[in-house]
Amino acid sequence: MQKTTSLLSLLSALLSALLLYQPGPASAGTCPDFYRFVDFGLKGRDDVLYRGGSLLRAEGFDGAALLEFKQTKCLPVEDVAKDGRGNPIPVVAAISYSPEQTAINLTELSVVAVPDANTAAEKNTENHRNKLEQEDTVITQGSNFLCAGNPDKATTSCQVVSPYPGNTALVVYCDTAQCQMPVMAIDKKIVVNATWPRNPRSVGNDELTGNEIINTTKKIHDFLHPLTSLNPG
Repeated sequence: MQKTTSLLSLLSALLSALLLYQPGPASAGTCPDFYRFVDFGLKGRDDVLYRGGSLLRAEGFDGAALLEFKQTKCLPVEDVAKDGRGNPIPVVAAISYSPEQTAINLTELSVVAVPDANTAAEKNTENHRNKLEQEDTVITQGSNFLCAGNPDKATTSCQVVSPYPGNTALVVYCDTAQCQMPVMAIDKKIVVNATWPRNPRSVGNDELTGNEIINTTKKIHDFLHPLTSLNPG
């Protein structure tokens, strides 16, 4: 398990380095003292990042804080929008939701800006597709998932149908302890990554694993959807 966990950690680190898009200095120190929404920005024709991208709520409809605010990566965009109460809406590169606020069994839930969500999603499928070509891989297919497991079932990867429109590739990687979803595209420029404990009963049962991944990704979508206002650009 230690070996497979280290492999997943390496995968996560590599994808984080690939995906995290910060066109300028970004840190929690540049964020406003208080904000209710975040803006993922929109690049102009001059290749400069401006306000006006997809918006996500930083607090719930009941006013409760949803984010791990110290993990918000704000960008130095001075002309930011304001909400209906006059609070600034910072332009951000990444946010992390408090897992306990999601009411889902998660250990991590983040939304990250990327240069191109489809490219990031395709990159994330490479290891999965390579496993599908290996002779010792056990393939399990359902109506909305395709899993590639090792003979001992210590690890598996599953490509599932995304709950978001656009049919962007969505692959989740699991070891015996946890499942990691490095890339679920929300729009053209932002993606979700999440981690959750793996159900011990699903180890060695990729049909159950695939169905549980479908269930978890739908729950993540259902949590984020009412909090998100997408910019069609």
